[in-house]
Amino acid sequence: MADWSQLPQDLLHLIAKRLKTRIDLLRLRSICSSWRSSIVLPPKQHRYTPIPTTDDSKFTLSLDLSEHTVYLIEPQQQGSPPKRWLVKVFQDQHGRMHLLDPLSRSKVVGFDNLLLDLREFKVFELCQEHVLHRTATYEAHEPWGSRQVVEVDKVALMCVGPENNDFALVTPHRDSGGLAFFNSRIQQWITIGSHLATSSCIAVTHFEGKFYAVDTKGRTISIDQFLDSKVVTNLGSDAYMKYLVEAGGELLVVEAYLPFPNAEGSIGSESYRGLCIDYFEVFKLNKEGDKWVKVNSLGDWVLFLGVYSSFSVLASELPGCKGNCIVVTQPRWKEFNLDGHDTYVVELESGRSEPLENYPDFSKLLFPGDMGTSSA
Repeated sequence: MADWSQLPQDLLHLIAKRLKTRIDLLRLRSICSSWRSSIVLPPKQHRYTPIPTTDDSKFTLSLDLSEHTVYLIEPQQQGSPPKRWLVKVFQDQHGRMHLLDPLSRSKVVGFDNLLLDLREFKVFELCQEHVLHRTATYEAHEPWGSRQVVEVDKVALMCVGPENNDFALVTPHRDSGGLAFFNSRIQQWITIGSHLATSSCIAVTHFEGKFYAVDTKGRTISIDQFLDSKVVTNLGSDAYMKYLVEAGGELLVVEAYLPFPNAEGSIGSESYRGLCIDYFEVFKLNKEGDKWVKVNSLGDWVLFLGVYSSFSVLASELPGCKGNCIVVTQPRWKEFNLDGHDTYVVELESGRSEPLENYPDFSKLLFPGDMGTSSA
């Protein structure tokens, strides 16, 4: 048997350069002690990054960018039936690891101070999610007195620069309804509002070196790090929600339609129960990047549509799960106040939709009650 610890250093470094994620480098370093000492980990970036903002006489506004990573995890020693879990991990500013619901930001109880031992688990990174925390501190002279208001926005982020040491991001602009662009190298915010697609943006992502934003009418625009833009053919729809997600190297837009006219006004009330979506339509971006093309089947892919990000996984990688499905989470309301989230599984071929608990294999995948934890 070959002694991998004797692999030439130049070949080992060449392998390390080809790995795209930090977790893959960690897995490579875990092979043996000589590899661990030879491969240097890059510094952690964008975990919890303060972002400059402008001053306002009425309140003090601080912006913090945090990073969450979605992993597919399985034990090194598999039993029968095989076990795999989808988890979202967040490292706070104190270095503590927390386990979150993969489709929202809710903490999974009992998994604080999490430690994943790569000798016990195989860990595969699926995507990174970035969220922007806006904390507005109002002074005591305001009518409501001194208080803090914390809001969270979805963000699309790309690493830029010669060594990918800087980042650029776009996020829906709360005040103008357009897009806000930030580049860490120049430390400056720019409002993008010259196109209709930025006027009422509801979904943002990055794909193949560009940002994409879609609005409530299906108007889509792509933007690069230099703010050059390109218009994608308008879908012209009034879908209640739209999601942008990558699957199999293609960018998809998923449209969610309400079950009856004017249903949006009832969603937050006690009288409305169940999945508020009647059906979904899926489109993919063509190779030229200027047109959405209808997709009739996802094949073996499963789309996971979350509150702040979306991702995809092949059903063949998920024990007991079937493909051509969408797993979607939506807010649960109580007297028009947010009271958690509910998750549903939608089978695209039949149109059937059921609560997550009616699909045991999907349910076990998203709620790793038997995964086990270790304390750091």
